[in-house]
Amino acid sequence: MEAYRYQELVYLIVPVILGMEFFMNAKNEKKAKEEVPLGSYVLDFCGFIFMALVPAIFILTIWAIETDAFPLRDETLARFDRYAVMFLFMGAWWQVYMIGALRVRRLRERVNFKNLWIPLLGLGIFISLLVLWVSPWGLKWISIGWFVILAALLSVLQVKPKTIERVFWILAVVTFLFENILFLWLETVV
Repeated sequence: MEAYRYQELVYLIVPVILGMEFFMNAKNEKKAKEEVPLGSYVLDFCGFIFMALVPAIFILTIWAIETDAFPLRDETLARFDRYAVMFLFMGAWWQVYMIGALRVRRLRERVNFKNLWIPLLGLGIFISLLVLWVSPWGLKWISIGWFVILAALLSVLQVKPKTIERVFWILAVVTFLFENILFLWLETVV
């Protein structure tokens, strides 16, 4: 198995953590309510997608390509693998922002450096080093610096949890759109 395949498998830490955050937020929405709100079902569904479906896509495509399990479908599997890698693995930054937004939503009253910023910084540094380890122009250090500056700025300014949540959701959407447009452009160039 090629080295980048191991890198993809290690990456699965991020969607699994994101899935857990979705499940924990759904559980919080269900607390002390007579009827289960619709939002908790949506959160549970998103948790299932990130905790089960995304790892299944990665593991299935890696296994199928590496073992040549479907010899007549190599091209289809290769494209599926490529798009999964581009949109999920290479786009892990938007998932880190979503983890931050969901964590702030769940810990509204208890947002502090230990509960929010240490996990966010840890995941941001993890993704920056994992995805950009051999990148040109020191992009991994720029990415790490971005997470450190973001955490320091929002922590020092003592921004309200609701505002932090909004900032993370905006960053997640903008990063998702920017990365996917960039990857589609790179796909047409390459």
